Amino acid sequence: MAFVYERIPEADIVAFDLREIDKQFPMATASRWVIDRERNIYLRYMTYDREQPSHKNFSYFWNGNLYSLRLRSEGHDLPDNKWKTSWSWLGMREPEADAKAEFEANRTAFMADLKDALRAYRDGSLSPAYSAHIAEFDF
Repeated sequence: MAFVYERIPEADIVAFDLREIDKQFPMATASRWVIDRERNIYLRYMTYDREQPSHKNFSYFWNGNLYSLRLRSEGHDLPDNKWKTSWSWLGMREPEADAKAEFEANRTAFMADLKDALRAYRDGSLSPAYSAHIAEFDF
């Protein structure tokens, strides 16, 4: 199954203990996510940096571990009613030891899945007004 961008059902909020995770992100209003239910991977936009609104914080649940990521996104209007989002890696909050070892051992797969999740996330809108979306990565 591929990633799906959706509003988070209440049952999943409880099952993934998302309210507890939200406490790590003051002002978070993460009511939507990108999820691959078959592989048990999700990506949630949490907050942005007030000084740099293009700098965004995400929680990323991958291979049984939760990661806190910082990414930059820049949107670009393209001809023919298309939109492009350019993504840059800004870093990751230091994960727990097991999660760090998992990341280091599987960095290529981690990043490939993250890119797939961001492609499904598009620009964060559930109902895009454009005919096509292109995701571009510098990581």
